[in-house]
Amino acid sequence: MKRFLLLFGIVCLLAGMIATPAVAKRVPPPPVTDDDEYAESSPSGEAILADVLVVRPLGIVACIVGLGGSFVTMPFAASSNTGDRVGRALLQEPFDYTFRRPLGDIE
Repeated sequence: MKRFLLLFGIVCLLAGMIATPAVAKRVPPPPVTDDDEYAESSPSGEAILADVLVVRPLGIVACIVGLGGSFVTMPFAASSNTGDRVGRALLQEPFDYTFRRPLGDIE
């Protein structure tokens, strides 16, 4: 059993070292601004916590409901040639609001 766990641990470490550097991008540094401008543009800690604990889980639920709704509406959208509008409203917008929006940027 010890031998199996040791072998399993080694395999996991090797797999992690191989798979981790799959994508490496050079990120440009943020622009240099005054502290006052940064304080005005950055969200408060309460807004970030509310976003993480309440808004993001609701966004995940909206993504799931939108996926189900798109399955229901897709036959009608295909017949009226509005599949792109349905996909944008029910799939893309909830996904973007949940996963691509900066933390604390609640509108």
